[in-house]
Amino acid sequence: MDADQKFEILKTELSLIQATLDKYDDLIFRGRNLFVTLWIASLGLAFTIKSPAVPLLAALLSILYWFLEGMMRHQYWFKYVDRYRFLRSQLNSPEFKLSAVSVYDLTNHFHRAEQSRWARVKACFFKLEPSISFGVMGAAAILIWLLIHAGVLTFPVGPNNSFKPTPLRGAA
Repeated sequence: MDADQKFEILKTELSLIQATLDKYDDLIFRGRNLFVTLWIASLGLAFTIKSPAVPLLAALLSILYWFLEGMMRHQYWFKYVDRYRFLRSQLNSPEFKLSAVSVYDLTNHFHRAEQSRWARVKACFFKLEPSISFGVMGAAAILIWLLIHAGVLTFPVGPNNSFKPTPLRGAA
């Protein structure tokens, strides 16, 4: 294969990787949309069925979706990002040598810089935006649960419901 053919293959690889990253971004945002829908529904359900335990389900959903998104990034997304960044840096390097770049190496095995396991986990699970989003929504659900148990938020008492919140220990 000559240099022009290899360069064309690398350009095609960049396009394919970008399309794959777009697909994973779409899956991540669809999962987030589903999470927000389930989170709001679980909080609404808590007040509909007058159950003080259901906001804890919303907090659990926050942890579950944060974990699922992190796993998707860790298992699938990360290798494409790693390869894309490598190709981008090589193509933009002043000492770029086409012969030094492997073709369609999604594992990036031949050129991957050594990286600790913690660095990869951190890059996939502790991205700022999803960590803050899921953390705030989980904390909000726990806050609602605490406010219900402290008696600050109450359910309307009807003829079939005699719910009275039990105060938290240490609360007067």
